[in-house]
Amino acid sequence: MTDIRVKGFDSPAQLREHLAELEEECPAEDPAIEKEKPLSPEQQIAALRQDVADLRARLTAIRTQTEGMDARPSRGDIHPWLRVLATAATTYLLGRLVQRLRLGAPGAAAVPMIASQIDRRIW
Repeated sequence: MTDIRVKGFDSPAQLREHLAELEEECPAEDPAIEKEKPLSPEQQIAALRQDVADLRARLTAIRTQTEGMDARPSRGDIHPWLRVLATAATTYLLGRLVQRLRLGAPGAAAVPMIASQIDRRIW
C-alpha cells in the first residue's frame, strides 16, 4: 500500500468519507458515453476516410494560399558567423567581468551558462 500523506483530515475515516463524497458528486463513468452504440468496423473506416478527405482538402487550401511564397530565412541563417562571433565576444566579456569582480570558481563556472542564455534570447 502506498504511503499517502493526509493534511487537513483528523483520521483516515474522515478521508474515506471525503473521497466517497467526491465519488458521488463526480462519477468516473460518463452516462452519455454508455448510451452511444459502438460503431461497426465499416462505419469506423468510413469515418476515418472522411476525416482524411477533410484533412487533404484543408492541406490543399493551405498549399494554394502559400504557393509562390518563399520561407524567410532567420537571422541566424543569414550570418551564422555573426552568431558565433557574438557568443564568443559575450563569453570573453563576461569572463573579464568575473575576473574584475573576483567571483572565483563559481563565477567562472557561471559564465558559459550566462552566455548561452544571452545567445538564446538574442537569436
